[in-house]
Amino acid sequence: MAVTGTADLTDESYWLSSGLRSIGRLFLLSQLHERPLHGYALKLAIQECCAGACCPTDAMVYPAIKELLEDGYIECEAAAGGKRPRKVCRLTPKGRAAYAAAARAWSSLLPGIQQAVQRAPRQGSKGRALAGMEVSVR
Repeated sequence: MAVTGTADLTDESYWLSSGLRSIGRLFLLSQLHERPLHGYALKLAIQECCAGACCPTDAMVYPAIKELLEDGYIECEAAAGGKRPRKVCRLTPKGRAAYAAAARAWSSLLPGIQQAVQRAPRQGSKGRALAGMEVSVR
């Protein structure tokens, strides 16, 4: 079976970016569950909770805030501070329910993800892994 498309599945950034929308929302809801935050503080909190493995951008955080606000998962209010007012966001009851659902969903995936990661060939053994795959596909 031929693989089509232009994505390089051997590039770790492909795997990190593909799952980031969902996991990014989980981290966002998690941080707002801890305390109300404005957008910039939310970006920093997500980065900190992931030990720098996830570095959300404005393009991830602010559209997510807008969508979550419009759908009733968060509420925001203006707060004075800095050069301009900031919108401080907090979870609504619907947002807390969404966070719980996201946590359950990701929790159910984690054991399988961990097993797949543990079975992955280590760096330097790529050729052997591919050779084994060719045999199993035939």
